[in-house]
Amino acid sequence: MKYPLLALTLGTLALVGCGSDDNTSEEKTPPPPPPPVEKTVSIDEAAQINLAVEQFDPNTGTLVFSLTDANQAAIITAKNYDIYYFGFTDKNKSSPNPKAWKRWHVVQNYRCQSKGECSGKLTEVKNGQYQFEIAGLDWQSKDPSGAVSQIKVAIQIYGTKANNELALVPVAPL
Repeated sequence: MKYPLLALTLGTLALVGCGSDDNTSEEKTPPPPPPPVEKTVSIDEAAQINLAVEQFDPNTGTLVFSLTDANQAAIITAKNYDIYYFGFTDKNKSSPNPKAWKRWHVVQNYRCQSKGECSGKLTEVKNGQYQFEIAGLDWQSKDPSGAVSQIKVAIQIYGTKANNELALVPVAPL
């Protein structure tokens, strides 16, 4: 009879001992809030396209730009474009050729339309942000004198309903 009473006493002590370990309070950190939902719209659904050039590498011609619509939603899935690089001379320099215009320029252009082959590579880096890459700006072939001193770029992106306003944007003095 003493054994069952001893077993009951030891079992009770074990439960009481185990119960005291659960009373330790740990600080629970709440999970981080989810990132804000970014509004996006497909290029073919955008009624307005706004373009902003963010970065330019004058050595390679690589451009980074962003596209938004009228509501500042990021425009995604852009693929059709016309991109023009203009190389201008220093307007204060005179040309050794007396028949040359004072402010001449050279142009390199890249296109990608719905039908046909694309020149250059347009990649969507993240929602609404794009990177355009080419093999490299080759001013030497069109300007062997090396007179190009400033680069401007004009970018036109096409959607089904709209395209952005074409503007000549200065991106780099050389």
